[in-house]
Amino acid sequence: MENMIIKPKTVVEQVMEKIKELIASGQFGVNDQIPTEAELAQMFGIGRSSIREAIKVFNYLGILESRKAKGTFVCDRTHISTEAITWSLLLGKNDIYEIIEMRESIELWCLTVLTERYKYDPKQVEGIIDTLELDVKKMRMAVDNGLYEHLIEADYNFHSCIIKGSGNTLFSDIYEVLKAFMYEEIKTTYENMPNLASIIEEHQEFIDAIQSGEISQVQAILVKHISVIKSKLKKALNR
Repeated sequence: MENMIIKPKTVVEQVMEKIKELIASGQFGVNDQIPTEAELAQMFGIGRSSIREAIKVFNYLGILESRKAKGTFVCDRTHISTEAITWSLLLGKNDIYEIIEMRESIELWCLTVLTERYKYDPKQVEGIIDTLELDVKKMRMAVDNGLYEHLIEADYNFHSCIIKGSGNTLFSDIYEVLKAFMYEEIKTTYENMPNLASIIEEHQEFIDAIQSGEISQVQAILVKHISVIKSKLKKALNR
């Protein structure tokens, strides 16, 4: 067996671990101000320059926000940078399909929740249905007028509404973090569709399925929808 060299972590990496522990332990939560550079340097027994570099990284990732003359604060998860996801997509094609599968799992659960709610009390989902129908109307207008970007936006908002409608804020935040990727996924899918009008029919099927109250029906429609997306992306990536 070859010798495996274990590289020691840099001081900055150790500082990042310590700050992460402070947040993970609940000592500092969303919108809380963390100690100053000088205070953290004293707590960790190191120089301020390493603290400063670690905070810069966290600022870039959207985990912390340094405000001039006010201090550094913990952000909520909607501020997390999409850079890591973007680079993951660039460095490996398989990651694209894994993210799509994650999206499918999230949306499958959300659609199930909405369908169950509609079945037992349609009024609970009335506002969500209205929003979904408005998004479909916007898609139709975008197709009729050749407004490509508007079509992509309406498509994203349609699925975002489904996820938000479930009431699971974690899923909503994950979907928001994936927004840049989702736009590219939708755009690439559209580029490989000879008939954009079919998009309107596909999304109307979601609304009809929710209103049917049949969970198996709504799940089957999502599986079919995701299958089409994967097929179009595979075609685009293998050119």
